[in-house]
Amino acid sequence: MNIENIIEKNQGGTVLFLGRVTNFTPEELTNFLEDKGMNYADKYTGQEVALVVLSTMLTPLEEQTSYDLYDAKIPELRLMQFEEFYTTHIKPNTLMMSLKLSNDQERLKRLLNNEAFSDEVYLKLFKMYDWGTDGVYENDDNRNTTISFVQRFFRPDGFRDPAMVYSPITLSNIARDAKTADIIDAMLTMPNHEIKQSRKEDLRPKNLREIVALNPNISHESIRYLLSFNDDRINSFLASNNAINVDAQELIFQKADEVTKLMLTQNDGLDDKLFIELLKVDDEVVRSLLTFQKITAERLEHILEAKLHSDVLALMGENRSIDEVVENLIGVDKALDYALASNRLVNTQLLTALYKNYTDEIILPLSTNPNLAVELIEKFYVSENAEVIKNLAANPSTPKALLKALCEQNEHDINRSLALNPSVELSYLEQFALDSELIMLMTQNQTYLASVNSAHVGMRSDDRY
Repeated sequence: MNIENIIEKNQGGTVLFLGRVTNFTPEELTNFLEDKGMNYADKYTGQEVALVVLSTMLTPLEEQTSYDLYDAKIPELRLMQFEEFYTTHIKPNTLMMSLKLSNDQERLKRLLNNEAFSDEVYLKLFKMYDWGTDGVYENDDNRNTTISFVQRFFRPDGFRDPAMVYSPITLSNIARDAKTADIIDAMLTMPNHEIKQSRKEDLRPKNLREIVALNPNISHESIRYLLSFNDDRINSFLASNNAINVDAQELIFQKADEVTKLMLTQNDGLDDKLFIELLKVDDEVVRSLLTFQKITAERLEHILEAKLHSDVLALMGENRSIDEVVENLIGVDKALDYALASNRLVNTQLLTALYKNYTDEIILPLSTNPNLAVELIEKFYVSENAEVIKNLAANPSTPKALLKALCEQNEHDINRSLALNPSVELSYLEQFALDSELIMLMTQNQTYLASVNSAHVGMRSDDRY
């Protein structure tokens, strides 16, 4: 039904609203319709009606009126359809200016319940709401405004429980998962909603601002706003956020306590200058830095200049971001070489070089690495070292023939390793499934899981048991 056509063909006619209308006042509807050349009415007194707008809450008398007008072939709309039409004729900039000049909070509250507004317009309106001194759920107006926000932006993956829109924890989920900066910006205009936790000193975020500080989609304006609180906990969460730029990182570092410095070491976007400064801090911070930060040629140069202890240098062997310098790390330190032996970023040639340098002394960590040359795997297999054999049983690069031989031994300790190996033949994995301990281990085995999932395709849930 085209409302524009109805209005154009019925100039001077009446639009009759039946039922409860909460998002607009009679004055607003009157002004809007008069501008369109129509009249407003909320009671039927026998007048000529051009269009009926129906709410979901009608009195028995209004219901009867709607039936009579329907029989008279008067076109009708649902209230939501009319709201959408009304909303498309509102000029957002004019509306914002009007609200700023009038500070009409009652009108603003009604507008926030209008689902026909785009998210962009809604968020601009939301930022104008006056929360007063109460929390987000502490009075009816704040609660209703919060629920309007949650109903619009709580979009979890999978099943959505309708009752969740009334749960205080849902706000935390939105703050954590928001994909756009404008939602986050709007949330920072809300009172700082607290999350109840049992452990006061827990490092998990405890309120809305702390959760927002972790969101990678936060804007630079919101980062500056959060920094203005000069709060150690907020700063520590911001410190680990990849979204913060160099200036913000430096500002945080200047005021950082021990926890905040540790959080900076886990920021993937950490500035090189700060990396160097953090190398001069205490042992725990340096250890975290070498474990989590990307190691570049320039950074490695400063690490080596720092003359760190062998067990600290070894932490780079566990680092998953050493691609650029992995070849330069070989031979720097014995403990580091041992750690690199099990790192999957180290290629076959470098692993072979490590074995040549240390021979059987380094066989244990090497035997865990799937990049190990098949010739070395076969050599290690005949070593009769029980721990090495268990490592090879779990190594997906171990040749099928060797894995089959290990399966045939049917030794429980070896079977525990084999149960984790996606290269083991399915027939053996199915035998392991008879053991309650082994089947728990196989929840990590992609070959076994793929087989179970494919067996369930096309079956009803009650056919699986």
